[in-house]
Amino acid sequence: MIKEVDKNGLKQALDLVNNVFSEFVAVDYTEQGKKSFADYLKIKYDEMSSDIKTGYKKLWGYYQNDEIIGVIATRDISHIALMFVDKRHHRKGIARKLLDNVLAGINGNENIMKMTVNSSPYAVKVYERLGFVKTDEQQEKDGIIYIPMAKRLG
Repeated sequence: MIKEVDKNGLKQALDLVNNVFSEFVAVDYTEQGKKSFADYLKIKYDEMSSDIKTGYKKLWGYYQNDEIIGVIATRDISHIALMFVDKRHHRKGIARKLLDNVLAGINGNENIMKMTVNSSPYAVKVYERLGFVKTDEQQEKDGIIYIPMAKRLG
């Protein structure tokens, strides 16, 4: 079941993000990048409650028996800020279901022509299977390596 993550589920969701990042994404990062991501998660934990209230960010969890096994977060409705799925549940369609949930929420909004993401090198193939294409070359900021990608809507 997919539902918005509330304040009570925030720690569990961000712990999942950190665990998946550490195992699959961090291998491509320098120590600076790993620290930048850890700092980002700490800030997100502190900020997320107010960001969710204002609608600037939204966070959904894919729940199985009260356990969050996948998450997706958006910023400004049309940018994926985070999408992570527990390794035990990779390749089971959870990322697609999370994305479909987000897209259903913006379906019909004529002002939104595309969904964007800054993908880690590890997740590029996942996003390509979800219909995203690279819009630029690999970039790095504060040690965070990413590839800008977009998916046309409508």
